[in-house]
Amino acid sequence: MIHLTAQFCAKAGKEEALHQLLKAILAPTRNEKGCIRYCLFQDQSDNHKFLFQEQFADQNAFDSHCKETHFTDLIANLDDLLEEEPKITFYNAIEA
Repeated sequence: MIHLTAQFCAKAGKEEALHQLLKAILAPTRNEKGCIRYCLFQDQSDNHKFLFQEQFADQNAFDSHCKETHFTDLIANLDDLLEEEPKITFYNAIEA
């Protein structure tokens, strides 16, 4: 299983535009084969910051996600909205 977070920080005044862009890929991503969890959050104390929590069944599912049109369109439209590069972090699950 692939576990990751993707953090985005909007430029001042671009928060709503980034929010709408990120929100638009929720439904199509959740419908992808191999998508287990795909949730979007906004920081309670700083509305510039957004975070995806993502889980995919395996590397193939994640790789397929990265090739989907809704994902590539998102990446192509981020430049004018972001304060800094997105931060992607991969995690290993720790079983109790």
